[in-house]
Amino acid sequence: MSESNKSNKDILQAPRGMRDFYGTPYQQKSNFFEYARMIASSYGFTGIETPILEHTEIFLKGIGEGTDIIDKEMYNLTTLGGDRLTLKPEGTAPIMRAYIEHGMGALPQPQLFYYESPFFRHDKPQKGRYRQFYQFGLEIMGSRDPLYDALTIEVGYRIIQKTGKKVVVKINSLGTRDIRASYTETLVAFYREHQSKLAEGDQERIDTNPFRILDSKEPETVTVNQSAPTLIESLDKASRDHFTSVTDTLDGLDIPYEINPFLVRGMDYYEHTVFEYVTYDNENQESFALGGGGRYDGLAELIGHTTSIPSVGLGLGADRIIEISDDTFTTNPGDRIPMIVTENSLYVHASQLLQKCTNNKLFMYPLFTKIGKQMSRIEKEGYTRVCIIGEDEATNQQVTYKDLTTGEQRTLSYKELNNLS
Repeated sequence: MSESNKSNKDILQAPRGMRDFYGTPYQQKSNFFEYARMIASSYGFTGIETPILEHTEIFLKGIGEGTDIIDKEMYNLTTLGGDRLTLKPEGTAPIMRAYIEHGMGALPQPQLFYYESPFFRHDKPQKGRYRQFYQFGLEIMGSRDPLYDALTIEVGYRIIQKTGKKVVVKINSLGTRDIRASYTETLVAFYREHQSKLAEGDQERIDTNPFRILDSKEPETVTVNQSAPTLIESLDKASRDHFTSVTDTLDGLDIPYEINPFLVRGMDYYEHTVFEYVTYDNENQESFALGGGGRYDGLAELIGHTTSIPSVGLGLGADRIIEISDDTFTTNPGDRIPMIVTENSLYVHASQLLQKCTNNKLFMYPLFTKIGKQMSRIEKEGYTRVCIIGEDEATNQQVTYKDLTTGEQRTLSYKELNNLS
């Protein structure tokens, strides 16, 4: 159906696979990002933000043709001036572009970034997967040290721990790009030998992206992969040492992990370490990935830079993490204290008081009606305390503080407001 033929009902709904956020879902998303920023900041990461649109070539060169993202999932447009632009399907390539554009290689290395952003993929909408989805990500640019691989994995794990769910890090090494190229030839030969046994869609990937066959979920292909050669068996000494250093550090940090020799991730730019955070259900069965990442030392050259920029990063799926977290990221209204006025004429006075108050739990309740209606709605919304300003309170520079659980109330001076906990 063309846009001109859509009914009013169609155009008065969000596009398929995209959502509006308000009320509790908005609060949960905001709280998740706030928590993730807090954890990342405690490890020395600082924020970065890139445009929602990037030149299409950044993704064609970085992610790699033959991937699902490039072949059928990107939202592309051409401007009136002829520029080809794409709504960001992922965050790493744009941040590498920003690092190069702004000469960040001249800064002390490595540079540690965190980001939060919506991303866009024309995927089939399903539970926990959307066409506009949200991620929190980390990127460490400017070091080959495997300790930064482990640090990245640790910070992501600490964020996900907040959910209280069982999470295991699945990890693998892809070695260098040269090793990967040699292994690809071996893998293609293996799949050609077993082509008729592969799922139909995977047969088509033999020439375009054989690595994606390795983590196929199709039953026929899973059976074939049980005897497939693994890349980890082909690693040179330097790659093995790098990988061992990462896993030894994870052992020291008590982060649960499992080596999965078939884990490859969906981007062409990965090399050496790749990983995913996998959650388990109540029956201890593997459920789904909450995020993942890896090392991408060659990405800068793939997108046109003259030299490599050793880097490692991850992306966490905010939508899925929030979905499995029950009320973990829901703020308890009882932690905040609404302030109400008995007369609309007292609003300016109350607002000026709040501007001077250092207690950030207090806020102006935005309902200007009879005091009874205000109190009723405040209790329905789950608040357990309230501050009231009437004519007498304003004259005496006081507020009436009421505990809605016990019914107890007392008079507080403006100075005492700052000490409410």
